[in-house]
Amino acid sequence: MNIGFIGLGIMGKPMCINLLKKGHSVYICSSNDDTNEELAGYGANVTKDREAVAAKSEVIILMLPDSAEVQEVIVDSGLYKKFNPETTVVDMSSINPETSKAVFEAINAHGHQYIDAPVSGGEEKAVAGTLSIMAGGDEEEFEAVRPILEGMGTSIVHTGPVGSGNAVKLVNQVIVANNIAALSEGVALAEEMELDLDTVYDAISGGLAGSAVMEAKFRKMAEDEYRPGFKMKLHMKDLNNAFASVDGSFIENLCITGRTKEIMSELMEEASIQEEDHSALYRYYRKKDR
Repeated sequence: MNIGFIGLGIMGKPMCINLLKKGHSVYICSSNDDTNEELAGYGANVTKDREAVAAKSEVIILMLPDSAEVQEVIVDSGLYKKFNPETTVVDMSSINPETSKAVFEAINAHGHQYIDAPVSGGEEKAVAGTLSIMAGGDEEEFEAVRPILEGMGTSIVHTGPVGSGNAVKLVNQVIVANNIAALSEGVALAEEMELDLDTVYDAISGGLAGSAVMEAKFRKMAEDEYRPGFKMKLHMKDLNNAFASVDGSFIENLCITGRTKEIMSELMEEASIQEEDHSALYRYYRKKDR
């Protein structure tokens, strides 16, 4: 099965590499020559443009930053009109569920399928091929692409119809954001009490406080180093989508998330922080206390 891959950034590139390592035939067209060269070294077929990717592919994977870019790349550009018959789009971007439904309706009218399959785990798990994948769409079509998804993730769950994958991802992002905030407060407390952070981590990571967030983000906070595995601005985008997906009367129930959003928003007034890892939320505590 020929696979096209569009969106070869922090997450997409290692995901594509893992597919290539599994022996899949993958077509790409990155605007970054270094990325093209690197992936060609793993066996990727480098094409001249997205239309060439579409012409070669039976399945097209997307890993794009936001709803607008997914809409533009697939629908507004007319790329879906260049698809091979009965092409399946596996959209692994984290976008608004309503955009997923709109893209599905546009391409399905031309005989194509769409699975919204956002991921969780950040760059670390993208590299390891151990992402969590939550996939919405036709169940038979989901099962048909499952072997491809298994090349990139280990937890792969069919969540329901199109749009449900991204709806579940929004739940995930609310929980992750608040976990990062809680971890930030714990690290700040440990520093205030002049505790050795390595000892704190060793003592509590195996208990109830331990989590995937602690495992992935504790060291970044302790070392004040925020090379992005998942950018702050993208997490804010997800939280905005979550709030936009519910009635205004319900939003007051998301009071903890609301406060986390306020902290992120304040930090992101400094443009450089928007590009940092979302664990840079800890900068809020360092700024206030130091």
